Amino acid sequence: MAVLLPAHVGSPDVFWTGNAGPYPIDVVIRAPRVVPGIAEILVHTTAPGVERVTVRPVYWRAGSKGAPSADEARPVVGAPGSYSGRLWLMASGSYSVHVGVSGRAGQGTAVVPVAALATGQLALSPGLKVLLGLLGALLVAGVVTAVYAAAGESQAPPGETLPPSRRRHARVVASVGAAVVALLVLGGARWWRAEAKAYTRTLYRPMHTTAALRDSLGVPLLTLHVVDTLWREDRQPALMPDHGKLVHLVLVRIDSSGVLAHLHPTMPDVATMRTALPPLPAGRYRIFADVVHETGFERTLVDSLRLGRPTSDAGVASLDPDDAWFLGPVAHVTRAGATSRVGGGVTVGWLGPKLPIAGRTGALRFALRHESGDSVIVQPYLGMAGHAFVQRRDGGVYVHLHPSGSSTMASELAFALRDRGDTTAEGRLRMNTMPMATAAPEARREIDFPYAFPTGGAYRVWVQLRVRDTVRTAAFDVDVVPPRLP
Repeated sequence: MAVLLPAHVGSPDVFWTGNAGPYPIDVVIRAPRVVPGIAEILVHTTAPGVERVTVRPVYWRAGSKGAPSADEARPVVGAPGSYSGRLWLMASGSYSVHVGVSGRAGQGTAVVPVAALATGQLALSPGLKVLLGLLGALLVAGVVTAVYAAAGESQAPPGETLPPSRRRHARVVASVGAAVVALLVLGGARWWRAEAKAYTRTLYRPMHTTAALRDSLGVPLLTLHVVDTLWREDRQPALMPDHGKLVHLVLVRIDSSGVLAHLHPTMPDVATMRTALPPLPAGRYRIFADVVHETGFERTLVDSLRLGRPTSDAGVASLDPDDAWFLGPVAHVTRAGATSRVGGGVTVGWLGPKLPIAGRTGALRFALRHESGDSVIVQPYLGMAGHAFVQRRDGGVYVHLHPSGSSTMASELAFALRDRGDTTAEGRLRMNTMPMATAAPEARREIDFPYAFPTGGAYRVWVQLRVRDTVRTAAFDVDVVPPRLP
């Protein structure tokens, strides 16, 4: 499988849409693959009168009081309203990037959570290897030659021929010098390999889990158990609810059928997540469990499960009221778009991108239509107007999106509580007792999810909305082409 990143399996970039004070902004953060490393930040705004944009990295442990000063983001040539910046992320863990905007309307700051994790090692290109090898050989030859000259010719008066005994002595000294240099090179190579091996131990790896299905008085129960030592020994920060739930568990069937379940398990202990299952067909399923630590760090646990036979509807009564599942047809996106009927006289249409290209930033845009011709009244679902799930068909990419972007409400609140001076425990207590923020029902004709497909390939996208007290799910298949050369 592809490299697994926290809360973004194979999709490491962060997308965020919101306001920095009076200025609406869109933010894209491309996190570094190595830490310390440089994050690339792109800020776009349509607001007039913007005079200055700054970006500032804030590590969760230090807070804004312990963060470095902000760097100025530079305007992007040929792209009005766009600004780019670069920030060093010096430590692994949970960061927030403070995007400051100032202009004629005043000043404002947006807080965008981002995870800084080492997920790979930078390799030398073949050309650079050859160049460094030649330079190294030249350096070794120069050192040995200098030793030979120091022990031989430098000992003879100017203009006199070096006697054979001195020449033999110089050769012996040069041989000893060559052996010493060889030992230094060998020692340096061993040190380099040891450092590289030590660095690999710092690379992010997904937590090990086990998934099991059992029957409890006719109710199918799924248990996801985290067996990783770091988790079981309580060496990870505690979890905090996101959108009012500790866990968002997604099951996706591994075949051509459009099957999705978005569930919210309970946690009888720190390492166990348990939920009843809705009626699902037999087959193999991928499991993605999204959680947020109280540091604001987002994580996705990954596992798989085989259902030997369809599950009954006996577990429906035991499900969380916000659980939803989908078994239905999938619309294939073409240049003309695609339309998915979700029931209740509502259709969800794919508006764009019409030709998805990997790496091209933008948004997944959907049109909402009612058979009466009126706008669709969308009720808040888990505090948002909608949720979207993106998965590459081979399972190498998975991400949970909101209209505000790919980050979670819990991460943003964790940083807000931290900057307000709350300790971690106090922040957790506030989060657990705080009612989930919800918006009033609104009439919508469109809904957007900021995102860029990380790679080419065949993808499936699910969109979930709450309409007339029922969660409706639309499913789309989309073919993403690889990035084009400039």
